[in-house]
Amino acid sequence: MRIVLVGGGVEPIPPTGYGGTERFIADLADALRAAGHDAVVLNRVRHRRMRDEYPFAWELPRLLRAEAFDVVHANSPVVANRLALARTPFVYTSHSRHWYYRDRLSHCWGYWLERRAVRRAAAAVALTEPLARTMEAAVGRTRRPIAVIPFGVDTVRFRPDWAHRTGTVALGVGVVAPFKRWELAAAALRGSGLRFDLAGPAPDPAYADRVRAAGEEVRILGELSAEDLAERFARSDLLVHPSRAELLSGAVVQALAAGLPVLGGPAVAAAVEDGRTGGIVPDADPASFVRGLHDRAIELAANAARRREIGDAARAVAEERYAWPRVVEQYVALYRAVAPAAPESP
Repeated sequence: MRIVLVGGGVEPIPPTGYGGTERFIADLADALRAAGHDAVVLNRVRHRRMRDEYPFAWELPRLLRAEAFDVVHANSPVVANRLALARTPFVYTSHSRHWYYRDRLSHCWGYWLERRAVRRAAAAVALTEPLARTMEAAVGRTRRPIAVIPFGVDTVRFRPDWAHRTGTVALGVGVVAPFKRWELAAAALRGSGLRFDLAGPAPDPAYADRVRAAGEEVRILGELSAEDLAERFARSDLLVHPSRAELLSGAVVQALAAGLPVLGGPAVAAAVEDGRTGGIVPDADPASFVRGLHDRAIELAANAARRREIGDAARAVAEERYAWPRVVEQYVALYRAVAPAAPESP
């Protein structure tokens, strides 16, 4: 099959730094090619501003005329709605927090675009079962049932290095911004004996200082190379992910592949099984959430055998559910349902 994977016109693909959707598109393209398919990434970056998505989307039908394809796969609502206007059938994967998180007018606009994109797609994809139910309730009738396909992880790159784990390092991965609530993770790790290493860009120095002040031993590492990040996952002892709202966190899936127990709230429950691959702490209020994270961290820090047991289970789940070959199988089946006349891969 020949699949055109369409970016958003804002960030390069693959991303030069952190970019969840852009990383998904780049990795899916590589995985499709590895499975024998012809995957093309279509993206035009101007000034790396959010509003650049609109001129890119507007010119997209013209750009597609230069491509031969069986399926077009969109990953942003502005692009998806432009394809619908041009009457180009498309598969749509939603990556937006706006299904759960809307506190600005721009978020409400994004939510409207998301619902419209899902209704107009030949097939829509949710990253998790809870998101699929949320989308179905918000959108109503769609052309076909919303598929649930997670994004994948490279289980060769992300793997545990048990020999270098010391029981003293908790990892956090993501942009150092208030919506991630890293200050709660830092506070929860006080008195646990665990150092908190936080990897990700820190665009707000004042917030970064607030995170440091909330904990005892907090190191904000900044944006790491892919190799350095994989090594951090391999050698850390657990992942703390305190976000209130997530679709499917790439950091959480990478942690599972690296054999790390994951601690977080209900936002990570779609990927983490409480007691088996990590710990899910009730998130009724910040104080109780911090206490719950602290108690779970203390338990794991003190019990190497338990960390290994959970880590082995997490690794097994990643290999079974999130490894890219498995994810590609699901996408190709969906592509064929949309474009049944497409040729078989070699």
